[in-house]
Parts: sequence; structure tokens; C-alpha cells
Amino acid sequence: MVVVDGIGGYVPLYRIDRDDVAAQHGGRGRGESAVPARDENHVTMASEATTTALERSATAAEDVAAVFTASITDPFAEHGIAAQLAYRLGTSTDVRTGDFQGSARAAADALVTAGEYVRATDQPAVVAAVDVMPVESGGDDEATMGAGAGALVLRPDRDDPMATVDAVGQATTGFLERHREHGESATAGDARFERRHGVAPAASTAFDRAETDADLEYGVASAPGFRLARTALESIDAERVSTFNEVGYAGTATLVLDLCHAIESVDAGSTIGAVAYGQGGADAVVVTVGDGATDPDGLTVAAQLEAKEYVPYVKHLEYRERYDYQGVPNA
Repeated sequence: MVVVDGIGGYVPLYRIDRDDVAAQHGGRGRGESAVPARDENHVTMASEATTTALERSATAAEDVAAVFTASITDPFAEHGIAAQLAYRLGTSTDVRTGDFQGSARAAADALVTAGEYVRATDQPAVVAAVDVMPVESGGDDEATMGAGAGALVLRPDRDDPMATVDAVGQATTGFLERHREHGESATAGDARFERRHGVAPAASTAFDRAETDADLEYGVASAPGFRLARTALESIDAERVSTFNEVGYAGTATLVLDLCHAIESVDAGSTIGAVAYGQGGADAVVVTVGDGATDPDGLTVAAQLEAKEYVPYVKHLEYRERYDYQGVPNA
């Protein structure tokens, strides 16, 4: 058995109104997207989310046996996030670390791997997903690219867990309609074709393989667009819980952030189906919310969605760029 011992989400304070983006290039926008502050980066945001998760858990940092992270926007070819995060959390130096990258499915890969690690070792593991999605002025997806982080603490058991991990499933198809180079905005293909031939079959198959008798009441989907995410949940007919209108697409972070938001928001006993669609297929995870998720300590995702400051268009571009501090690149 694997339980969710603690959860934590992090949403940057700053937002860009999508109407402000649309005003630069014509058209209209709906909603807003999260923008990191100038001094925020992947490690700081992952640390915020993971610290919240640990504070809500029964697990001490020194007892964490593994830290797995996911990101598709880590600017470094050699640097890593997991080891930096483990050090900031104060874990033991014998902690196992792993960085999952290369596909928006990476968050699900990290989550499933952490679950398998917990089963194999009977020791706790941390999963954190974090991204700052790059934008190009005038790009098709500029208005909806966001930033954020989410974290889970998994362990073999707990009297009143925040949730239990009931089932996982995957569909690896090799389908690729979207790609992106380091630091660049994405090159996407035909969205309608991708929904029909990429998202729908992969997500439905992943849910089918997550064998569970439960009726999934709520759904969480990570995909680079509102319609793609909506398509990913069509096969389970569940009420969607999403931060897309307030945060935008936050890469790998979307899966874990939205899952944390759902666990915090719905009643104990509710079942949630979460799916991550990305390059190469889709992964599904089924969780049941526990009594431990009732009235969690610390800032909830919902509270962070409400607390915000808007930035002008130029800052929305500037704050996503890396900068050097005394000759050292901000990670």
C-alpha cells in the first residue's frame, strides 16, 4: 500500500491577465497565467511546495529516503533539481535522487517511480514537479503558459492519510505532435488531430489499465492546452478540478499542483482520476481522498489562487528570463 502523507502546492504571486497579452497582438483573452518573480526559480518553487507537504505529513525530512523531481524547463543540461531540493530540505546524504525530464509525462513517471520505491523499501519518498514555461511574444500559446510547483510525500502507511494511491496505468504510444527546444516556446501541430489521435486513445487506455472498481468522481488532467486536457478526461466523465484559468499550463507541475488542489478541495472518501498527457503517451493515477486532507495546515492552493498581483506585459516576458547575479546564473 502507498499513501499520500503530505501535499503542497506553490503558485507564484504574480499573474498576467490574458486580455493584456491579447491586447498586444489583437484578439481577446480569458483568465490569467502565473508569472514567477524575478528571484524565483525551479529549486525555490519546488522547495516551497515540498516544505508545505512535509509540514503537513508525519514524515521528518531526515527520514525521507528518496527525492524525485520532474521538470521540462530546467535550463541546465547538467545541474539537476532533485539533489538541490534534497539538500535544501535537510535530508540525509544517503537519500536517493532522480530527475525526470523530456516529456510532460515526467511528473507521472516520478510519481509512479516514487510509489514503486516506497513499496520496495518501506521508506518515505518525496515527489516534486516544477516548471516555468517559456513564452515567445506573439506566440500561439503565450497567454496560457504559466509557472508553479506541486509536491507529494508518499509512505507505506499512516493512520489518517491525506489520500491513498489506488491504481496506476499507462499508454506509451510514441505519438509526438508537439516538441520544444530548451528555452524556446513549443512547436505544436494540428490540435484537432492531436486530440483525436493522440490524447483521446492514450488517456482512455491509461485509465482502463489503472484497474479500479471505484467510480471516479473528480478528474485532474495535465496537457498543454484547455481542450487537450478536457479531451483527456472524456473517458471517465468526472468533474474536472483545474487551475488552468488562474495559473495556465505549468508543464509537469500542472499534474501535481492540480492533484493537490483536488485533494484539498473535495470531501474525504472521494475518488480522483489524474492523467498526464505528453510526448509519447499518457499516464493515469487513481487516488482516494482520506480524512487527513480535511482542513490542512498552511496555505492551500485555493488560497494562493486568490492571493495575486498583476504585472504588466513587459514584466510577464522579463520575469521568465534567466538572469545572472554577480556572474552566477539564477537556477
